[in-house]
Amino acid sequence: MPCMTIERIDSDAVRRLCEAENAEFERQRPRSRELLERGRASMPGGVPMSWMTGLYEHATIFPVAGDGAYFECVDGHRYLDMNQVDIAGFIGFAPAPVTEALSTRAAKGSSFLLPTEDGIVAAENLAERVGLPFWQFTGAASNSNAEAVRLARVSTGRERVLMFEGKYHGDVEDVLGRNDGDGPKPAGPGRAANAARGEVTIPFNDLGALEAALSAGDIACVLSEPMLTNFNVIFPDEGFWPRAQALIREAGALLIIDEAHTHSFAYGGLTNAWGLSPDVVTLGKGLGSGVPFAAYGMTAEQAEVLEANSKPPSPMDEGGPAIVTGGTTFASALMLSAARAALEECLTVEGYSRIDALGKKLASGLEDIFAARGLDWRAPQIGGRSGWVLGPELPRNTEDSAATMDIFFSNTRRVFMANRSIWEALDTAGPACSFAHVEADVDRYLEVSAAYVEQTTTPA
Repeated sequence: MPCMTIERIDSDAVRRLCEAENAEFERQRPRSRELLERGRASMPGGVPMSWMTGLYEHATIFPVAGDGAYFECVDGHRYLDMNQVDIAGFIGFAPAPVTEALSTRAAKGSSFLLPTEDGIVAAENLAERVGLPFWQFTGAASNSNAEAVRLARVSTGRERVLMFEGKYHGDVEDVLGRNDGDGPKPAGPGRAANAARGEVTIPFNDLGALEAALSAGDIACVLSEPMLTNFNVIFPDEGFWPRAQALIREAGALLIIDEAHTHSFAYGGLTNAWGLSPDVVTLGKGLGSGVPFAAYGMTAEQAEVLEANSKPPSPMDEGGPAIVTGGTTFASALMLSAARAALEECLTVEGYSRIDALGKKLASGLEDIFAARGLDWRAPQIGGRSGWVLGPELPRNTEDSAATMDIFFSNTRRVFMANRSIWEALDTAGPACSFAHVEADVDRYLEVSAAYVEQTTTPA
């Protein structure tokens, strides 16, 4: 397990800084505070979706506009976005090809519950870049994962889903719990006590645990990101995926790779970059456009299973043969116009190459800051994303990662940066460069990071 140099964090200084920064944050944002109070009369917590307050320790703000790598709030503050709207904005705010496509399509009709040519073009583009030939479109990655799991159960005749600790695959009843040998446990309130009965959770990078879990012969699918991204970032060991894929195939299970986050790291996602061979790949976050759509791709074999079981349910049928898929606004003409524009004009090979270079600059700059302070910390890098690992080694699993994180330190950094016009990543994530960032944006982030480290750690 990596050893965290937690003793170098000046806890008293962090606490004092947090109090001062939160007070300043509140003082400078009176209009957001007014809107939040007004919202409480009609919305729980004052917001239309609970994440909009729950993801922040400081008070929430109300944006009014965004352009490129920046957005502005109702109080007139302009922020450099290093959170990328939690990946849903990794193209940048208001990308011209997408906004133009949406405007044109909306003027002609947004939804028909019928296909458009844009869907064919988007599917062909995804097939080329990801390497899976058949595609379906949904409303969010949660929906894509739910449909992929149902497909795997029909395809294999099995029920259980194997996942890795630290996972998050969306708001899907089948994947929100954990079952690590001590019986099923729901991931939170509101879920049935036995909701996780079909789940198996094991540590990431543990091939022995994977082989043992598969040996019972009851696993329908392994559902995983190619690397974990919700617990800082956790890379697979060298050779992990080739061996894991072989074990999954030998066990007769399917492999579903969730690239909702990691599609932002490389052209075609890490499935393409690392040469993975999944049965299904799920995508989401509107491919970084900010528009709510998602997709999943599959092999020809799985497409045959889906097509053979795809008649929509009827209120006249009870327990019909169809896999439950789809939704009234899924694959709408409007969403598919955005998908086509994002894929054809924004998510280019050149664009991914450019953000990879920015990500390298960001990570090396952070490590230079740590080293200058005498801190044996690391900054991982994958595509445009980096992070703060408060220890000398990158984590291999969630236990390692927890030992190299300090959530209070992270949340204090977030409000510190917000007061200096930077919107930092979520507390268990890490800063990332979008397709709209330039080198000067990275320089500004590093400048503020250096100031934060100086004020919150003890010198060597």
